[in-house]
Amino acid sequence: MHNLSAFLALVFLTVTASSGVARIGETEKQCIVRYGKPVKFLEKGTLFIKGQLKIYVTFSGGKAESIWLQKTDPERPTLAMPISKEEIDSFLIANSQGHQWRYSSALPDGDEVWITKDSELGALYSQSTLSLQVYTRDCMVRR
Repeated sequence: MHNLSAFLALVFLTVTASSGVARIGETEKQCIVRYGKPVKFLEKGTLFIKGQLKIYVTFSGGKAESIWLQKTDPERPTLAMPISKEEIDSFLIANSQGHQWRYSSALPDGDEVWITKDSELGALYSQSTLSLQVYTRDCMVRR
């Protein structure tokens, strides 16, 4: 089982590094080039599935302002899998836009929060949904 976890982490890191998980600031067209045809267009965003990743991107002014990422079990795609610290770090770096991330806190429910030093970007890892979200300050102000 440990080997499978290590393999999945390696696959995740390879996909996020080589395909470069959707980036804050990208256009919908750039996300489609990166991930292929969207699975679903929803009221506020677009859902993509690439390999074992579900990626939900919301747009404002034609640019990605939040990205939600969930890793799924390769044998049961409806089952979410935990995202490792290494995978989280890789995703945050890919979505830093040159800003430096810092760990902010762990919430009472176990969720973890990061913000960039200039507070332009925020991120949340949800323990309940096993998902990682990155969002702009403007996105949070509008919510």
